[in-house]
Amino acid sequence: MTSPSAALSVGRRAVQAALRLRPGRRWSPRAVERVEGLPSDADVDYKALVEQVPAITYISEVGIDGEWRFTSPQVYPILGFTPEEFTTDLWLKQVHPDDIVRLFDEEEALLESRDDGQTQVTEYRILARDGRIVWVSDEYVLFRSPEGEHLYRGVLLDITKRKEIQQAADLQERRFRSLVQDTSDVIAVFDAGATIDYISPSVEKVLGFHPHEQVGTSSLALVHPHDLLNVRKLLSSLSERPGDTQRTQLRLRHKEGHWRWIEMTITNLLHDPSVGGLVSNYRDVTDRKNLEDQLRHRALHDPLTGLANRALLVDRLGHSMARSKRLNRALAVLFIDLDGFKVINDTFGHAAGDDFLVQTAQRMQSCLRSNDTAARVGGDEFVVLLEEAGDIQDTAATAARILAAIRAPFTWEHAQTCTPASIGIAFCDSGQDSVEQLLHNADGAMYKAKAGGKGRYEIYEPDDPAMNPSPKNPETEALLAPG
Repeated sequence: MTSPSAALSVGRRAVQAALRLRPGRRWSPRAVERVEGLPSDADVDYKALVEQVPAITYISEVGIDGEWRFTSPQVYPILGFTPEEFTTDLWLKQVHPDDIVRLFDEEEALLESRDDGQTQVTEYRILARDGRIVWVSDEYVLFRSPEGEHLYRGVLLDITKRKEIQQAADLQERRFRSLVQDTSDVIAVFDAGATIDYISPSVEKVLGFHPHEQVGTSSLALVHPHDLLNVRKLLSSLSERPGDTQRTQLRLRHKEGHWRWIEMTITNLLHDPSVGGLVSNYRDVTDRKNLEDQLRHRALHDPLTGLANRALLVDRLGHSMARSKRLNRALAVLFIDLDGFKVINDTFGHAAGDDFLVQTAQRMQSCLRSNDTAARVGGDEFVVLLEEAGDIQDTAATAARILAAIRAPFTWEHAQTCTPASIGIAFCDSGQDSVEQLLHNADGAMYKAKAGGKGRYEIYEPDDPAMNPSPKNPETEALLAPG
């Protein structure tokens, strides 16, 4: 399609030739008709050019009442009017009412400048003879005629198809932005190097950043260090598979510095020319993750003391025994029973009993290392797992510290009492081959300690018949039961 500038140039030469511009001569439609009738080859060529240009070339007077001095024949195929019909009154009648005031304002500004040769470009709608709305681009220039009169010389291009395409694209973009802005999910587009090209406004709700703070930065900059390697591997793998989609969970840093758990879906649209990037859709699942962690913790921990429960103890003990045998390292289990717990319950009540159990758990943990495990397996029974226990003397020293910590005075409503405990110790290298057997051995040693005077510990000896009693309560039976 011929550009507006090219069309204007051709139209200008054609009109100048057709009107035979001379100083002191006033133009009129009749003069145009006379020139168009000349048999000269040059006139015929200029006239043909004007008719073939796919645009309406014109010359008009300035102002609202200014007449159109010349209109090219292309006005007919574009708007359905002949050049003779296309007068100022018709133009005013056919211009869309929503555009007319703006056009007058633009013309007024141009006339106030009185800058000859200044080009004005505007777009507006005009009603064709058949009722169609035609979008036109009007590029016109203010110039002075040989008689000193200010006139407009311009070109009208039909841009209806371009406008329809643009309006369809605008509508699609508005729909997309409406969907993006109304959703709580964050939508981001980043290139193969992980640089963010676009991110939706919802990122401010999720991570606290305004979109402009993120565009142009690396999408990996906010990833938790412990998640970064897995994310890099995922992006590298995904980039090699056009159209593929991957899902993952990771932590992203909030603007305020804390971490948020994110559930993310990433699709490779690098090959799509309309997108040209990796598209991620992600949402904040921190609350869900916290709830899952709480439920998991409740399922594996004693609700009163917060210590590991039987299920977690058995799981850790199984893994520890396998690791101990593989690495040839010692492992010890301490079975602990509170000797005077019933007295506290009977004397001070169940609230005092619960508080004593909580304090006992805290005192016990203060004697252990970070890789050791303390568990509550019954009403007043506890088990401690010592990984890499060292020799018998080290384990015995730990048991002694636990006994002393539990025996420390317990205060309840201005009254004090001291409660001893009995501990049985069993080592993983004693010949047993199961979790249940190891716990049974420690329980047997604990019974011997209790029978020997309480407030003391005993180390399991497989040949000692006193260390193989029957369990005394259902909770212990459940703990020692296989599976």
